[in-house]
Amino acid sequence: MKALNKGIKEEVTTEILPIIPTMDVVVFPHMIVPLLVLDERIINGINKSLEGSKRVLLLAAKKKIDDYQGAIGTKDLYEVGTISTIMRLIKIPEGGVKILVQGVCKARVKDIMTDNNILNVSAEPLLEDTTPPEELIAHIKNIKEIAEKVSAASHSFSPDFHIILSKMNDSAKIADFILSHLNLTVEDAQALLETENQAEFLEGILMQLNKEVEVAETQERIRSRARDSMNKAQKEFYLREQLKAIKHELGEDDLEEIEKMRDKLLELKLSEEVNSEVLRQINRLEKTSPDSVEATVTRNYIDTILALPWKTETKDNLNLKHAQEILDEDHYGLKDVKERILDFISVRTLKEDGYAPILCFAGPPGIGKTSLGKSIARALGREFFRISLGGVKDESEIRGHRRTYVGSMPGRIIQGIRKAGSNNPIIIIDELDKIGSDFRGDPSAAMLEVLDPQQNKTFYDNYLGIPFDLSKAIFIATANDLSNISEPLRDRMEIIHLSGYTAPEKLNIAKKHLVRKALSDTGLTGKGIEFSDEVILDLIQHYTREAGVRSLERVIRKLCSKAARTLVQDKKSLLFDPQTLVKHLGQKQIIDYDNSLENEVGITNGLAWTPFGGEMLKVEAILMEGKGKVILTGQLGDVMKESASAALSYARAHAKDFGIDPKKFTDFDLHIHLPAGGVPKDGPSGGITLLSSILSVLTNRRINAKYAMTGEINLRGKVMPIGGVKEKILAAKRNHIETVFLPYQNKNDIADQADISEGINLVWVENAEEVIDQILLPLEV
Repeated sequence: MKALNKGIKEEVTTEILPIIPTMDVVVFPHMIVPLLVLDERIINGINKSLEGSKRVLLLAAKKKIDDYQGAIGTKDLYEVGTISTIMRLIKIPEGGVKILVQGVCKARVKDIMTDNNILNVSAEPLLEDTTPPEELIAHIKNIKEIAEKVSAASHSFSPDFHIILSKMNDSAKIADFILSHLNLTVEDAQALLETENQAEFLEGILMQLNKEVEVAETQERIRSRARDSMNKAQKEFYLREQLKAIKHELGEDDLEEIEKMRDKLLELKLSEEVNSEVLRQINRLEKTSPDSVEATVTRNYIDTILALPWKTETKDNLNLKHAQEILDEDHYGLKDVKERILDFISVRTLKEDGYAPILCFAGPPGIGKTSLGKSIARALGREFFRISLGGVKDESEIRGHRRTYVGSMPGRIIQGIRKAGSNNPIIIIDELDKIGSDFRGDPSAAMLEVLDPQQNKTFYDNYLGIPFDLSKAIFIATANDLSNISEPLRDRMEIIHLSGYTAPEKLNIAKKHLVRKALSDTGLTGKGIEFSDEVILDLIQHYTREAGVRSLERVIRKLCSKAARTLVQDKKSLLFDPQTLVKHLGQKQIIDYDNSLENEVGITNGLAWTPFGGEMLKVEAILMEGKGKVILTGQLGDVMKESASAALSYARAHAKDFGIDPKKFTDFDLHIHLPAGGVPKDGPSGGITLLSSILSVLTNRRINAKYAMTGEINLRGKVMPIGGVKEKILAAKRNHIETVFLPYQNKNDIADQADISEGINLVWVENAEEVIDQILLPLEV
């Protein structure tokens, strides 16, 4: 190219030439290009050029021009173009001409003129500077190397590109040859055309070739990834087809499994709603790839549906005598519960589809609420499973998780039904009062549907997405404190209160159940180990203090362990008696209250109820010089403080009746204390007890320590009803109290429990005077 430019240096001078604008193409020297011309002024210029030198100037447009009728200014064209020779011209019938031009040299535009309806340009040829041959040789080598890479990596070059290029040595021809194969934008091509020397021109070509290499390598990476992906998909398809064939030969074909699902669905004879939903899921599974996650989720769902006992139920054993024997064999006492179960069996005998009761056993721990549910299941011949809700805070534990979650599963109710294998089991809902709630929902609200006979016929589990009938199941909830259960939930259950056991009841339970079980668990059955009544009573009175029998069972098992060690170590049987218990169990844990039942001023025996049974509390009061203040200590709640205020007001109002000096209310401070200050205390039932202690210190009369009392009082001195009567009586009996004062309105609470009042004198009172007259001893002379 350089030599050519030298050759035309004298021939090409500054001259006036017609101009031909080009779009989307930049013409270089030596390049032959066909052009279509439609503009009349440009055609006139071509015709005039053919009459003379046959030369024109080709200028590339900076942007695409849609309207050829408008004026073309220098702002629309680049300033550097190529002077070209017109080789051929063909006229088009529709108008316009086609010309074939060959570039001669580069030129710079000086001015654009219009003369006689012809668009001319004043152009000055551009001659390239001389470049050292060594530099050109280096550029040519680099260009050849990169061009070969492009040819090897890209399919855009012709197959013989490498062969032709290897035989070329002239830099101009090499540049022309490569330019003819590059697909350059107008901007990139114009930048090459405007280079000032051959070296810059070759560097520009080298840069464009590097771009082509990057594009080719990127395309190859994309094609490689696509090819690998296709190969992997084809491989998986091939292996999956082989797996299908192997499964078919082994009789484990997925299609056979799906057909079995359909057959099982027909056998269940479910409702139309349930049947259509399960069938839809089976059809969906059939169309899903067996190895996909969705197929696993759908298969697990269908398996769960088909495994549920939709129509399976156990037949009840309606023999009343058999049920009575089972209940008595497993539990001592608990008359109310046993009567209720026998009533249900009687109803079911007369009407097979009668409603199933929803019971709630409320009482202190260790009295057999949970084990009673197992006995009921055994008596009826039903399946049994237990759900513990203690500490459960997630509603999904009851209703199940939606299948959109990973690892979703049905709620505990549906899981228990599936495990039980029947739709009418005994379901024990343990620790219902200890259920919690947080941001994941309120499980107790979900229990409203479960424990409602009108709603649980169509219980909706989020995992199943279809209704399931729970109305045939018998629900038995257990709780220690009913106050922790919401009112709507309590309203749905038939609550049966279970009180703590008396000492005689504990003795019978120990003899019939606890001792036998402890001997069996420690391998001492038939080894001559015996527990006398005196030993068991000593354990009850001095080593345990509870409403139930759990601690008693542990103590008996501990003694059996001692006996087992003696039998193994010394080869002899161990005999237990009240005198040797200290050796085996240590000192007595419960101090005998006989020594503390002394008649003192201001100290009264009160009775309290706790979720764990009844307790006896001492109420202490003292009088000291002061300004008439009342001091209350012992962690008393607001209700108990109000009871103390009411008792003090009653005492002040009746001061003359009791011979109390009015100055004691103004010149002395009254301090009331309930020991065990670390235990919170509250409730209105301590009113009569507080009044007794207050009157005792104000009159300086001692209180008969053989009496205990409970009851709320009002400002008129009426003794009002309270709760937990049985537990409080049992607490008094445990503490060897002879007489207990109780509100008259609570008399019916134990009317059908004659054994409670055995060994203790119960006095039913209506007014505070009835208590004060008997409990305050005369002044000593």
